[in-house]
Amino acid sequence: MGLLGGAMAAGGMALAVYLSGGSAIESVAAQDVVYFRIGGGAPGSTAYGMAGQLAGTVSNPPGSRQCDGEGACGVEGLLGLAQTTLNPVDSLESLRRGSLEAAIISGDVADAALRGTGAFKKSGAMADLRAIANIGAVTLHILVPKESKATDVKSLAGKRVAVGLEDSDNAVTARVLLRAAGLPDKKTKFILGEIPAAARELLTGEVDALAVVDQMPSSEVAILMATGDYRLLSAEVTAKDVPNYIFAEWITDAQYPGVASVRALAVPTVLAVRADLPGQIAGGLVRALWHSANPATPGTATGSIAPDMTRASVPWHPEAASAFAELSNSTPAVLESPAPTN
Repeated sequence: MGLLGGAMAAGGMALAVYLSGGSAIESVAAQDVVYFRIGGGAPGSTAYGMAGQLAGTVSNPPGSRQCDGEGACGVEGLLGLAQTTLNPVDSLESLRRGSLEAAIISGDVADAALRGTGAFKKSGAMADLRAIANIGAVTLHILVPKESKATDVKSLAGKRVAVGLEDSDNAVTARVLLRAAGLPDKKTKFILGEIPAAARELLTGEVDALAVVDQMPSSEVAILMATGDYRLLSAEVTAKDVPNYIFAEWITDAQYPGVASVRALAVPTVLAVRADLPGQIAGGLVRALWHSANPATPGTATGSIAPDMTRASVPWHPEAASAFAELSNSTPAVLESPAPTN
């Protein structure tokens, strides 16, 4: 039995139910409800918060909102549920087993799962992994003490770099982005552990840098930068064969007041599913997200999650891609075949 918590975003109501693990989509005939379980990582994480928000956005069980094709009303008959997982690898393995219908992960983790690299070497490639859409992005923040002599990522070669808990989404994606910025694993001593502890150890000299991968603005980074004890290092793509879903970003004082602007690297956050997800649901998810995030749509919620297909890390679910092309009047990005990233 797995504990599932679904956040009904529109009404601000929390929902928790127990469901047994099973195949892709579980339908309760008596109520005509289709449960859609979204893996979001650890409680309190950014991904889990997004899972709860998504659950509320896509939910429209019987007796709920009426859809007229224009309003932000979710997917008819669907009940979204946010579920905790240990880490992004656990989310995807649960998706593989059928105990989840979707998982919120970063593009690099989705890429590794698709091709069976990194943490997925033992369990094998998830050839049936598909993406509904990108639903945001996470950016690499590299913090050093304000008096540090480090000038960029490459200057951290041979240094101690804290990346968070072992196998966490922060640790996995931080390593990928640091490699893209020219800091190979062999040239780095990665320190594992809680980020708040690592931030303190930066000031005592026990570690030399801290890598935080999060949406901007990151509350953790904002708190640290507000102390005036830290500064951010610039990061740019310098390695060869970097996947095209890794993109350049800027961290500016618009995100963190008083902080000098620096270049940064980012990856998309992906809503991943299996290829056997019914097309009606896949397309409905894109439409629900699109209408919820569109200011011209009745019922639009503030801070809604908008779907995007400008960068591909895994193949798109065909019905999701069709819905996005119709709504955006644009062509989804074509998946390339980059070198392994994990």
